[in-house]
Amino acid sequence: MKKSIAIIMSLILVLLCVGCSSGQAESTSDENTQPQNEAAVEQSNTENANEQESKEITVGVSFMTLNSPFFEAMQKGVEEEAKAAGIEVIVSDAQLNVADQISSVENLIAQKVDVILLNAVDSKAIVPAVEAANAAGIPVICLDVMSEGGDITAFIASNNRAAGEMGGEFIAEQLEGKGKVIILDGPPISSFQERTEGYQAALEKYPDIEIVQKIDAVENSISAFVTAADNILSAYPDVNAVLAVNDYGSIAVESAIESATKDFDIIAVGIDGMDDAVSLILSGDIVAGTVAQQPAEMGRIGIQTALKVVNGESVEENIEVPLKMVSKENAEGFSW
Repeated sequence: MKKSIAIIMSLILVLLCVGCSSGQAESTSDENTQPQNEAAVEQSNTENANEQESKEITVGVSFMTLNSPFFEAMQKGVEEEAKAAGIEVIVSDAQLNVADQISSVENLIAQKVDVILLNAVDSKAIVPAVEAANAAGIPVICLDVMSEGGDITAFIASNNRAAGEMGGEFIAEQLEGKGKVIILDGPPISSFQERTEGYQAALEKYPDIEIVQKIDAVENSISAFVTAADNILSAYPDVNAVLAVNDYGSIAVESAIESATKDFDIIAVGIDGMDDAVSLILSGDIVAGTVAQQPAEMGRIGIQTALKVVNGESVEENIEVPLKMVSKENAEGFSW
């Protein structure tokens, strides 16, 4: 009897030990699994965050032309700022051809760039390309020239009307408030139109200054402006001043006068601040001044604005880049 009781007690002790061991193992397993799951979730979140942070941003840039010191400076500003920010840029040159620019914008859309920086050849003709980018969900930021249609996220430029007003006031001072002037305009882009409006607004305050005519260059190239300047000298030999919508125009006036067989008493002012115009201001008497822009700064601000847009930050619709009136008094050492 005592032996049977001892056997039974031994069996109970064995069962109790097995039960305790099983419970501890289960508890240990639960405790080990929970931290492992939390660690896996945390690692996954970190990887997702890192992937988001390291996502490469690509900005497409379409220039009207890169055969110009002004737009070369703008391109330099774009590329320097993009490199500093770790942003990839795809640059295209429309070479003043609207059809080519529309095609280049379509290519940027196909490459699924994050933002397009657009410097339009023609403010009106580029609208379908802008609308195509809108349909693809790609923000468009205009540099220097505004599109007449489509949804534009931001417009980065000098105040072109103010530039015209500044140049008009300068010419009025040089003419001592009286004389005959011609406005040398260019192709129909927003910046030129606004500069012309500024010239006209400034000269309206001077009743003894007559705007004899407005003549257009057929495209934004030095050769086109030289042709227009030749036409001005032929048709209006007694004009006192030419207000050009860019420095190509003022440089063209000097070139046309130097090639002419007769003498002219004409001064010219342009807008942009090109090195060639500054050199002529310093060395001669025909190009009297230029309203200088900052194209490299436009390019830098373009990339900065594109980065903000990609990151979901708000940006101003109109971002102005400061102007400076450059004449013989302050031209020494000036450069973009």
